[in-house]
Amino acid sequence: MEKKKMTLPRFLGWSGNIMLSIGIFPQVYQTWKTQDVSSFSWSFLLLWAVGVLFTFIYIVDGDLKTKRMQYPLWLNYLVNILGTTYLCYAKLMFG
Repeated sequence: MEKKKMTLPRFLGWSGNIMLSIGIFPQVYQTWKTQDVSSFSWSFLLLWAVGVLFTFIYIVDGDLKTKRMQYPLWLNYLVNILGTTYLCYAKLMFG
């Protein structure tokens, strides 16, 4: 397998997706610590969770068809699927 060169667009893509992946952790941590879900609406949580899941499926399908894996996007969407799943769970349990 050929090693890919780190170009500026590649660096920006990885950096942006890592930031988006990390971005959910403060909310998950605060929710876990305080068990306060009063500010989350079900419409927000469900639209976000389903939107992230559907987009991930779209990316995976495209990547498998083209055999061109976009791992930064996989990282971002997998982490966000896990985070939104927890937030929906917390809303059920603590809401």
